[in-house]
Amino acid sequence: MTKKKISKLLNNKIFWAVISLVASLFIWVYMTGTQEEVISRDLNGVEVVFTGEDTLQSQRGLVITDVSDLTVDVTISGTRLNIGRLTADDVKAVINVTNITSTSVYNVSYTLTFPDSVDASAVTVTNRSPSTVGFQVTRMDSKQVPVEVQFKGSVAEGYLLGDLEYEPTTVTVSGPLTELESIDHVYAEVTIDNLTETRTVDANFDIVDADGNVLDKDGLEFDVSTISVTIPVSVIKEVPIYVTLIEGAGATRENTIITPDVQTITIAGDASELDGINRIEVGPIDLTEFELTNEYDLPIALPNNVENISGIESVHVTVEITGLEVRSYTVTNISYTGLPEEYQAELVTHSLTVRIRATSEVLDSLSSSNLRAVADLSNTTATGTMDTSNVEIRVDGFTNAGAVGTYRLTFNVTRA
Repeated sequence: MTKKKISKLLNNKIFWAVISLVASLFIWVYMTGTQEEVISRDLNGVEVVFTGEDTLQSQRGLVITDVSDLTVDVTISGTRLNIGRLTADDVKAVINVTNITSTSVYNVSYTLTFPDSVDASAVTVTNRSPSTVGFQVTRMDSKQVPVEVQFKGSVAEGYLLGDLEYEPTTVTVSGPLTELESIDHVYAEVTIDNLTETRTVDANFDIVDADGNVLDKDGLEFDVSTISVTIPVSVIKEVPIYVTLIEGAGATRENTIITPDVQTITIAGDASELDGINRIEVGPIDLTEFELTNEYDLPIALPNNVENISGIESVHVTVEITGLEVRSYTVTNISYTGLPEEYQAELVTHSLTVRIRATSEVLDSLSSSNLRAVADLSNTTATGTMDTSNVEIRVDGFTNAGAVGTYRLTFNVTRA
């Protein structure tokens, strides 16, 4: 063929149309033959899925445990067009447990399911490994177990960690009876460092056996998802002991030496509680109860919500009155007051020896004529001999002197 004829042919549109048609036909024949080719696919790790579990649990109180294989390996065959792009993730090994009605150990075969894009009827399963899946069906039950919480963190310097508070204190666990039997308690742990205030957190928890081993929570249900834990943190403060006094009979704080065996104690509480506490008061000590020296054991009482972390429950106090003396005087001026109108009283005690405390100069100037004993008979409710200690010794003309101790007077009481 001459060059002229070849050139003419190449420029002919009909020629190229024929060439295109032949090429397309060739490609179609090739592709059709390839897509219809039967191939084999190994699908490893196909997930085992149970259907009907809801019915098993809700209607029969049964649950599946101890599944022997969670995945299976299968080999399938089919056309390239049908299964060529399948992966193990596209396929499920399904076991229907809807018809199971009793507890037992089962070993059953499974059915493979495919995506909607696959013609399952045109797929052949040529190998299954394993061919069956074993599992146990046991009865569903519930169990209430105690909660244990530990704080593994720390508080900042100058602060005190209190006792943990948490809610709930028990958790109800539902699941297979065989698994419930192993559960001893629920354990939660909180770790926060350098705490300076009380914190409340929601803590996740584990289930633990009697030996402290953490158990698997899969297949179990709980009535709560977290434990609410409160971590009390208190401020620490050192404050002085202050002995309160009831002054009298010439004795005041200025002329009294107070010696407690404990000078300070350490307390803890919320900052708002401790801000207003600058000392801890004990007592009071009535300075008219003794002459010049005495000793007391005084309990330490703290406000609500304040903790004594020193461990000291009382203070031993020695009291000494200085610059004063005590002398005896006889009182003959004796009277009473407050007697109800329906009674009358006759004095049986006509004289009374009393101890008066004051400076030596005052005592030198003092005489029995300055002293009176007055009994309060307002509590009289019956006739007869009445002995009362409700007696006041009055020192007329001297404000810096007074009687120490207690005194008694006796009266005969009759109807008016």
